[in-house]
Amino acid sequence: MEEHHIGTVIVINSGLAGFVMLDRVMEVSVVRIVGARTFTAVPAYVPLESLAQLGAYHIRYVTGFARHVFLIKIVSCSLPMRAMEGEYILSGNLVGQSDSSFRCFLKAEKDKETVVEAELLYAAVDYDHNFQKDILHDHYTKVFSCLQRDLKTG
Repeated sequence: MEEHHIGTVIVINSGLAGFVMLDRVMEVSVVRIVGARTFTAVPAYVPLESLAQLGAYHIRYVTGFARHVFLIKIVSCSLPMRAMEGEYILSGNLVGQSDSSFRCFLKAEKDKETVVEAELLYAAVDYDHNFQKDILHDHYTKVFSCLQRDLKTG
């Protein structure tokens, strides 16, 4: 991992290849999603990104993939001060929503012990010229389908 200081801004480059940070989705309903990810000695912010992606896919599922979803705020989170190694079960529950915002509680567990917890706030907006439906809808539904079937998404 590279870390650069530019003035008062810290830029972190994880050095990770690929953008999908989930291995599979094992369960999904309107109120809950469960997935998994295997990590190889990664800092805790990487599993936090996996949880954020799991939550975003959950909301895409809940909205029928009809809207663009993105993280707008980390309300709270707890991270370990050690590298994370092995397979973790990731889960999330939808705990509140309005027409365009969704609040989720997510956690990463290993051997039934919670290692990372986060409460995240997401926004869902209509597709438009910035978030093009013909590209994003197809991409996210394909990736989600692969995750549900435990296929590699590339």
